[in-house]
Amino acid sequence: MIIEQIWTANAFRNFNYLIVCPETGEALAVDPLDHQKCLASARQHGWTITQILNTHEHGDHTGGNQAMIAATGAKLLAHHRAKHRIPGINIGLSAGDVVKVGRTVELLALDTPGHTMSHICLLSQTDEPALICGDTLFNAGAGNCHSGGHPVEL
Repeated sequence: MIIEQIWTANAFRNFNYLIVCPETGEALAVDPLDHQKCLASARQHGWTITQILNTHEHGDHTGGNQAMIAATGAKLLAHHRAKHRIPGINIGLSAGDVVKVGRTVELLALDTPGHTMSHICLLSQTDEPALICGDTLFNAGAGNCHSGGHPVEL
């Protein structure tokens, strides 16, 4: 599994991620707000973005969805309870669902409410440990609950 972290350099201090199967070059774009940087990185490495996953519904995570879909034809995945907040979801995820990328990457969907009530994290099921946590964790602590979340759930 390859994980490419992409710094958006925006005021929200977001990272976008490409999670790639090294055998097939298929990639999952996670929270691709800066779709141009994600597309450029995939192009530079010869990867094909086939799926997009939003960890939650905030605009700084979903803002690049439509442009990314238009450029790649990728399927959009998100928490099943976000279907009315994120336009165009193809696959609604629940706790325990497995997201497959290419032949070698499997990511377990975790239901992680708190920052929002329809937030998911992805836990690597490969030999390489990894957790893609969206805004459940920030580098200085837990995610906030100011925009639709709940502190007890977090």
